[in-house]
Amino acid sequence: MTLALVVAGLSACEKPEPQPVNPSGNDTLAAPHALVLNEGPEGNNASLSYLNLTTSDVVNHWFATHNGHQLGDVAQDLLVYGSKAYVTVWKSGCLEVIDTATGASTHVDLGTRGPRYMAADGGKLYVTCYNPASVIRIDTATLQVEATCPLGSYNPEGVAIAAGKLFAVSSWIGNSQSEITYDNKVYVVDLATFASATPIVVGPNPQTVMVIDDNHLIVNCWGVWNMSNGTTEGEGSAVIDATTLNVSQTGQPLTKMTVSNGDIYGYMSTYDASWNMTTSFLKMDATTFTTTPLLTSCGINNPYCIAVHPATGNIYVGTDGNYSTNGDLYCFTADGTLCWKREVGMLPSKVVFF
Repeated sequence: MTLALVVAGLSACEKPEPQPVNPSGNDTLAAPHALVLNEGPEGNNASLSYLNLTTSDVVNHWFATHNGHQLGDVAQDLLVYGSKAYVTVWKSGCLEVIDTATGASTHVDLGTRGPRYMAADGGKLYVTCYNPASVIRIDTATLQVEATCPLGSYNPEGVAIAAGKLFAVSSWIGNSQSEITYDNKVYVVDLATFASATPIVVGPNPQTVMVIDDNHLIVNCWGVWNMSNGTTEGEGSAVIDATTLNVSQTGQPLTKMTVSNGDIYGYMSTYDASWNMTTSFLKMDATTFTTTPLLTSCGINNPYCIAVHPATGNIYVGTDGNYSTNGDLYCFTADGTLCWKREVGMLPSKVVFF
């Protein structure tokens, strides 16, 4: 079974150090730094970790320290746009809008919408939502919801913008008997009208869509898990031409992924019928779809996110902490040499660099 960013540091590779370090100095966002979004497994334990890219020091619970309260219950996405960092918190039904100069946040209540993933363009924030299945448009100046575009009947997940269009994946839906059915589409919305969505088929259970360049996007599709024989059907990934809406299958399944300098980095985690997991990391050329193995000796079998710094090529991997304890963030050079390891929060799911 295939399970299903993110960016990273400016400092040179240092001697591996397994223990986290909390600096006593300044943790403002003025220095080269990153924020790590820690999803949290429910229970008001989502958090942000601050990473100083010069010293590789980490400050955990950074959001709570600067705002006097926890981030919330299941942080879904982190996006930096202009002078603000935006965090969707799914179970808490809210958007946190963080001033990157001070760390202070403005809380935006989104009610029962169930906010998921974000993209931004032209002073507007676009957020996929579960209830109803839709994408909403928020004005970043007023933080008011301006408009809603329906996205079929399945739960939407990842969203991205290219060539004047918004692309949102349509993933799955459950019923009262806990039965799950899966969609296989990406909805395309014209940003100028924001009135209706055109579906295009990509593959079963799509999860994430990311921009490769001005006219192309990558989508990963987790496929459908067959419990009877321990296999996944239809897993893979696809490249969308944002202009023609043509879809090209890559032949490569991706559990999680990121894009850096036009290349796709990711990993594939698979389970057998006994729930034993195997993970392989890879780099894929976005034009030829050829792949190169990565981190072949890293020993990480439980990744939860991957990120690549566009300037240094350093690769960052967050681990899941077995869904019960804090995860770790690893930094590797492009050739797979471990630079450092730091403890972060629970379920580190995304890294964003300033």
